[in-house]
Amino acid sequence: MDPGLDDDLFPANKYCPLCGVVLLCEELEDDPETRRPWYAEVRGVAKENFSDIFMTGVGFMSARETLCAPLDEELDYLTADEEALYDVDLLQAESERHGFGLHDSCWMLLQDRLWHTIDSDKIAHSLYNQFYCTPCPYRSSLSFGHDYGGAKRWQRALDDMGMPEDMPPLLQTDPYAIPLLEKLEENAPDVDGRRESPPAYNTTSTDINTGYRNSFGRLSSELLYEVVSYLSVPELLDLRCTSQELSQRLVFSSLPQSFWKSQFARGSSMDFLFPDLEQSRDWFRLYRGTLSILQAKDQSPEQLSLLNRKRIRELLEPIASVVEADSGRSKEPRGRRANCMELRPGQWFVSEGLNQWRAENIYTGYLTLETEYLPHGCHVPRYRIGAFPQSMPRGGEMKISTVQLGARVFISGISLQEGAVGYGGLTGLVTIKVPPRATFNQIEVAFCPEGLRGIRFHFGGNTTSDWVGDTLDKDMSYGVLRIPHSPCGKYHIFAGTDVSTSSTTTESMTNACKAHKITAIGTIHNESREERSSKPFWLDYPLDLTLPDSYLWQSERPSYDNLRIYQFPTENLGTPYRPLMNIDFGGPNGEWLDSLLSMEVHVSSEFSPILGMTFNYSDKTLRFGECTSDKKLTFSIDGSGGERITDVVGSHHKPEPRNGVPALRSIRRLRQPNGGLSK
Repeated sequence: MDPGLDDDLFPANKYCPLCGVVLLCEELEDDPETRRPWYAEVRGVAKENFSDIFMTGVGFMSARETLCAPLDEELDYLTADEEALYDVDLLQAESERHGFGLHDSCWMLLQDRLWHTIDSDKIAHSLYNQFYCTPCPYRSSLSFGHDYGGAKRWQRALDDMGMPEDMPPLLQTDPYAIPLLEKLEENAPDVDGRRESPPAYNTTSTDINTGYRNSFGRLSSELLYEVVSYLSVPELLDLRCTSQELSQRLVFSSLPQSFWKSQFARGSSMDFLFPDLEQSRDWFRLYRGTLSILQAKDQSPEQLSLLNRKRIRELLEPIASVVEADSGRSKEPRGRRANCMELRPGQWFVSEGLNQWRAENIYTGYLTLETEYLPHGCHVPRYRIGAFPQSMPRGGEMKISTVQLGARVFISGISLQEGAVGYGGLTGLVTIKVPPRATFNQIEVAFCPEGLRGIRFHFGGNTTSDWVGDTLDKDMSYGVLRIPHSPCGKYHIFAGTDVSTSSTTTESMTNACKAHKITAIGTIHNESREERSSKPFWLDYPLDLTLPDSYLWQSERPSYDNLRIYQFPTENLGTPYRPLMNIDFGGPNGEWLDSLLSMEVHVSSEFSPILGMTFNYSDKTLRFGECTSDKKLTFSIDGSGGERITDVVGSHHKPEPRNGVPALRSIRRLRQPNGGLSK
């Protein structure tokens, strides 16, 4: 649970995971006879009896954490009998009937994006899996790594008022209340012949004309139109400016209807309208009519609806792409089933059936045992193990599957020859070329609390593959897994994937839903023993916690030779996600210390007490970690009386029951000029 949050006393406002606008709970004495505002009409991606996932009908929020809706997708709160309305507990996965709420307008937009080709039950399954494995701080708004196109700024998890009075009108406008396409066509302004005329050129250079004659000038009008059909309108405008001949041939009013229809296809600027591309219509007129409303200086309800629809359309794309991928793939990750437990930091017990395997090292995201919802990090994963070759004399190809969840890209699967772990067939696939006579030495990884974000492989001879995935996002940490070598020429990759199930019973685990990303990865020796062996591997081969590569690092890994790390509380059990921070404030050979003036420790009241540190020098400032918190402790290096810091001690106390805020206490020892000490 999030510290300091009592959900019974302070139920949080809920926000739509598709658009980021509040699911408004209206406190009405009587049910309205007319429809509620669009942001108060809510559907639920619901799960009942811990197995059946479905989309509810249109309902309303009877409380901040409760959706009241018919279970039949075709009904709504106005047409259904009162006996047909049921409560769905939002973000409470231990409840018998629970789920996630979303606006009915956003649901219809998602169906439009999917062209109504996927059964709603399959869509609901995919949405539930995506939402359940996405962090939701304070049980309020799913954290997809973006700001919901500006809507996040107006989210107030614990505010008494669900919709701020000063929220922009655009976010309050129904994205499904746009004008009919025929009305948009009628709104199209006439073509301005003066704007269609070629631009004036100040040069008579023959280079441009020669280039035109040797390229586009050789094409017939039909072929030229076919080429430009792959361009957007702004790109076409840029192309017209490169040559007077092109500006004369590429006149907007003369372009074929196929060009203008392509501007409404998926991935184009007008795709948020979702028109039927099989219909016959004046696509140029529709484009002009829509653009004139979007560019009008005076805000109208039609303009606001179109702009909000365009905003939500961009947010929908990653979610819709995963829905499409889920409809045709297996729910089981690749690899052999395995189990894993960290008995102490660095002491991994890995088993497969009746055998245990020797782990080299394993990295994970921030694992949480919370089952009702995901406050941060990722769920405890289910594990798979797969055999991979240590070398490839003839070279070859390695396939890395990726998936985009919100604004973030994760690694979802790895495959090479016969070996594979994780998922394939999701939203991205990258091929790594393995050079001939390659020997695999290391796997470099980039993690965030939610899972594996990036990966690259190091081969012999200082050859390295390119990074696959994200590596430069915030809250990232980095590590290196050594690939163990054995006489048989094989090693094993151990991978954990998100579990999308709200119960840990055997039946529910058997019917576990599809997950998407790798949340744990490690390398395993090709060496096994019986599970009940008197000498388990974790006792014979404990991870050396003094080595830098035993840890993930929030900043760049230290590169010093023979570096050892000591004085860490190795008996401290907890989440395996323990990234360290390399705070090198002394500079090469300590040359920065003479100019060091002060340091600041930035602290937080959440689960990670120290966020970052700032070091102020006479000529610069260095920041490590997150240094935006207004809660900070400042230490002067050289006091007015000649004081010096000799020791800093920090302690993390348990939260006080009254407010649930953990305290960070720092004690400063300052050496006085006369040799005395003060605190």
